[in-house]
Amino acid sequence: MNGIMYRDYAKRRLFVLDEIALVLAFFSAIFIRYGRTALEWTTLFDGLYVSLIVVAVLLQALIYLMHDYRRPLYLNQETVKTISDIVKSRIVLFILIILYLYMLKFGDVSSRFIIPAMILIDIVYTFILRTLYKKYYISKYGRGKDRTLDIFYPYPDEAELKKILYDGDYNQAVIHTSSIKAFNENAEEYEKAGDEETNRVIRQLEAAEVHPYVALDVLGYNVRNGIVNDIKDYACVPVAVRKEKCGIFGVEYSVARTEEAVLHVLRHIKKLSGKYICFSNVHTLVMAKENVGYRDVLNGSAFTFPDGNPIAQTLQKNGYKFAERIAGPDFMEHMFRATVDGNISHYFYGASQKTLDVLEVKLKEKYPGINIKGMYSPPFRELTEEEDAADIERINAADADIVWIGLGAPKQERWMKAHKGKIKGVMMGVGAGFDFHAGRIKRAPKWIQKIGMEWLYRLFQDPKRLVRRYFVTNVKYFWYSFEARFNRED
Repeated sequence: MNGIMYRDYAKRRLFVLDEIALVLAFFSAIFIRYGRTALEWTTLFDGLYVSLIVVAVLLQALIYLMHDYRRPLYLNQETVKTISDIVKSRIVLFILIILYLYMLKFGDVSSRFIIPAMILIDIVYTFILRTLYKKYYISKYGRGKDRTLDIFYPYPDEAELKKILYDGDYNQAVIHTSSIKAFNENAEEYEKAGDEETNRVIRQLEAAEVHPYVALDVLGYNVRNGIVNDIKDYACVPVAVRKEKCGIFGVEYSVARTEEAVLHVLRHIKKLSGKYICFSNVHTLVMAKENVGYRDVLNGSAFTFPDGNPIAQTLQKNGYKFAERIAGPDFMEHMFRATVDGNISHYFYGASQKTLDVLEVKLKEKYPGINIKGMYSPPFRELTEEEDAADIERINAADADIVWIGLGAPKQERWMKAHKGKIKGVMMGVGAGFDFHAGRIKRAPKWIQKIGMEWLYRLFQDPKRLVRRYFVTNVKYFWYSFEARFNRED
């Protein structure tokens, strides 16, 4: 059975398991609520529960076809992500059942305990059945977690590598050849190290029955998962941001993925000097919709990337299937990781001095070799012309390739627009990115970011400041989206 056939087969099994869990949850809720009387469940409320379970099964089938079937196979998901998907689809099921009952005017005659209990029990049963099937699959097909060793240049010698492999009990290894160039500037030495040393490590890994992989290196950039495309049967890596842009509420968004955006900036670092890059989320998009001046600021950038899942999803719906959310902090992380050789330098302007001090320590610990030319915390007020001129002189004297701006939106975008052509180096407005990388604000876990709920995580961290902003902004965004769609259909 090939991969596609098995995936469809496994998803059909998932559908059957989910329906079984729903039926079991329904009867469990009936027995908890009515006890012995539950044996006569078909006659309760004139047979209401008969139609209820039939409708629930049909609605879940619809949800499965519209949502679960289109998603990646849950066998490859983490446990938390599986629970999240189950809960989200069951909330939708609960809402649809309630609407069904009230449309038929059964809402007042049925037990208010049954439906919530059925949904909660269904979540538990579904998770248990999916977990059991996942264990069955792993035991039959042997899909477990791989233990992977990363090997960077200079490679460990034979004795050292043997000890590492023995102590770590690895079953696969990734050899990062891009790190060779930093130690061998001479082309002949680079080629020799690449051929001889890498092959020596590969042979030792093979002898130890550890499966060797070599990380892709494109133009000196270590390629990450998700950026490789299949073009005419060739594995290709996009190396530039697309020229065409997609307009949303008048804001022209650049279409890219984080990896290719970083690679493009690195390749054009000198050409981008004096220009600026924005990361626009739903909040700044709504501001741009309502303020033409701010919209012009965003559109005056070299690139404005979508820093929000709703925006990225809109780009995808408009035909840009490879568009993704490019968050400022994520872009920073990729850029820091790609510039540990020190060839690209950084300057940080914004935040408090306390944050900058911690940020410098954290970056040098996590990215040894990073080239930080300077940091400065400006006063938290409007600057005089003399102070602004002094800041420009200070930044330019550092002669950094990248100037990170952390003044918060919309102030940082307006600052970059006003200093376009005056600052040496490409300016990037990253808002709270300084605080995230300094560890002063905790970033949402990856699984929360993937399901588009990072805003909720941030809300719990700072409810006083963000509750009004998120509520008002999100309502406006969905209204403007509906309005734009309605006008387009007309």
